[in-house]
Amino acid sequence: MLSLLTLPIGLLAGSLLGGQFGRWGISLGGGNVLLGVGALAALGAVMLIALRVGVGGEEDSLPTRPQRVGRVAGLMIAGLTLFINLGLISILSQSLGAYLSTRVGSLGFLGLFLANVAHVLELLLPLIGAAAGMALVSALTRPLGAKVLPSLAYAPRRAIAVALAALNGALYASLIGAALGWLYRLENPTNYLVLPAVAGAVVGLIIGLRADVETPTPIGQVVYFITRTVLNALRAIEPLIMVIVFAVWVGIGPFAGVLALCLHTIASLGKLYSEQVESIQSGPLEAITATGATRLQTIVYAVIPQVVPPFISFTLYRWDINVRMSTIIGFAGGGGIGFLLQQNINLLQYRQASVQMLAIALVVASLDYLSAAIREHYV
Repeated sequence: MLSLLTLPIGLLAGSLLGGQFGRWGISLGGGNVLLGVGALAALGAVMLIALRVGVGGEEDSLPTRPQRVGRVAGLMIAGLTLFINLGLISILSQSLGAYLSTRVGSLGFLGLFLANVAHVLELLLPLIGAAAGMALVSALTRPLGAKVLPSLAYAPRRAIAVALAALNGALYASLIGAALGWLYRLENPTNYLVLPAVAGAVVGLIIGLRADVETPTPIGQVVYFITRTVLNALRAIEPLIMVIVFAVWVGIGPFAGVLALCLHTIASLGKLYSEQVESIQSGPLEAITATGATRLQTIVYAVIPQVVPPFISFTLYRWDINVRMSTIIGFAGGGGIGFLLQQNINLLQYRQASVQMLAIALVVASLDYLSAAIREHYV
């Protein structure tokens, strides 16, 4: 219950910190490219050193309190430095893409593609920070609740659990109400903040009274359910609809198409990847666990070898879909060859349109042969 209560705090703090440190990296590399490259190399070395301090090496005894504090500090420094490096990578890639788009002639689209991908990375920095903040807060508060609550008597433990359930219900109901109030531009805060909070507190109180205080809160299942719901909602919206929204947001052009395809691709591959992880065989897991392996070693040697081949197949299949879909979203303002094809058809320039259609067919066929070769070699 305590972890659920602090998840929004981690989301907000992680989003703010990720965006702020990313902006520092962007400002650091935006003025001078050489300064940005040097800063990226230096901060990359700092991040690796901090990561090694945070992870630590093999030890024969349990780490002392100063060692644990040093590891936590190292991991925090590595995480914050990572966002600065991501901001640097984003702005440097945008500069490189803009330079290549004007210098390599007919291959200038590759530079535009690099710049668009780097811009997407810049937009994703607050989201990455929010996810990292939620994971960090959950990892810090869950052991605290597991150690403190069992040491109390049954009556106070029961009272604390019921109170946390009511607070969780009020918090999440008010967050949903705030989102609806922002979406529909409601004016009275009582209708979209106070009333949902009261209703959520009542529901949480009922659940807390009926639930067993000895049963741990399934944080993993809650996060899994929320993530899967979001991915299903995104997957239900076609890229052709998404590109219309993004064209209004960022303007007509390739960047709107890249955003639409990225969002739908993340949702689709997230579902395929999760289903593949859920369907792995339990035999290798049991064998690795029987040898005394840690959780990380179990994932590396029992889970990853089973999921990498299908992950490659799913990724290549989605790549082929995106290439064909890029032509369609161009008709809705997503830029690219689809936009040029629409212009030539509207201007009755059928010769140029036929050449572009042949180019699309050749690209799709070439990618099919390339993906088949990759699957044959790695899958």
